[in-house]
Amino acid sequence: MKRTDTAIKLLTLAEAATILKISKRTLHRMIQHRQIPAFKVGGQWRILESRFQDWVQVEENSAPKDGQSTNI
Repeated sequence: MKRTDTAIKLLTLAEAATILKISKRTLHRMIQHRQIPAFKVGGQWRILESRFQDWVQVEENSAPKDGQSTNI
């Protein structure tokens, strides 16, 4: 997906965790398991906002709808 916005916006773990309403520890665990796209800058994790938004949309679309079971 190509973006026309030239500004690069990075989120800290605290910012991303607040958006997801989870703890920073849980978010860090998800990053370690490569569930969320992130990278280190100067030893600290950062998340590219555009990739984070894309990830949220993919997760939202893959989540089971109300009343649907994930068991087969």
